[in-house]
Amino acid sequence: MANAVRDVGTRVVVIESIPLVLGGLCSALENDGITVAAGTHDPHAGVRAVQEEKPDVVIVDLDLPGRAGIGLLQQLRRKSPAPRLVASVSPEHDDDSLLLTTLMAGATGYLLKNTETVDLLRTVRAVQRGYVTLGPRAGGELSALLVRLAEADGKLPFPALTNREREVLRLVSLGYGNRRIAQELFISEKTVRNYVSAILPKIHVSSRLEAMVSARLAGLETADPGTGSAGM
Repeated sequence: MANAVRDVGTRVVVIESIPLVLGGLCSALENDGITVAAGTHDPHAGVRAVQEEKPDVVIVDLDLPGRAGIGLLQQLRRKSPAPRLVASVSPEHDDDSLLLTTLMAGATGYLLKNTETVDLLRTVRAVQRGYVTLGPRAGGELSALLVRLAEADGKLPFPALTNREREVLRLVSLGYGNRRIAQELFISEKTVRNYVSAILPKIHVSSRLEAMVSARLAGLETADPGTGSAGM
């Protein structure tokens, strides 16, 4: 877009692990007149760029090894002034639990790496103005989740869990590690690990972080764990 007028009001830092994708994102933004303050494949360099450049929006790659992109979102959210955060993910890694975890980490924009340029630009500009932009598929999934939560209002979260499993999950939702949970419940750390391993498939998640997000969305951290399925 050769005649684009530079948007001096929107400055963006792009943190993307794949150089080809990084170049494409930066080019698309700059061609539309948006200022790319920095573009890097190194998360540490990206954090420094955010500190130095104080951008309006940061695009964060969620495909970093070990889902380190989630930790990066959380780290950037704590910066002052905090930038608006857009999470970028490859289609093959996109799933509902990742979307929810991303929102909990502080992102207000969510896009797939194969998205059309017009959608990329729309997302960045909307997020910069303070809107939440998730895209049609992600927005639909979130709406369905909210409906399920509304229908479950007043019911005990995760009825498949035993009382003790629900209490362990409640403590997980508070961010407690295995040692702290063991101390709270007067059981061994090995027993805590066994409980967590049993809980994950029952609530249809694959990681402790996803379990934490699901439990918080269900309000488990404030729920009374004293009723529900029998058994310890």
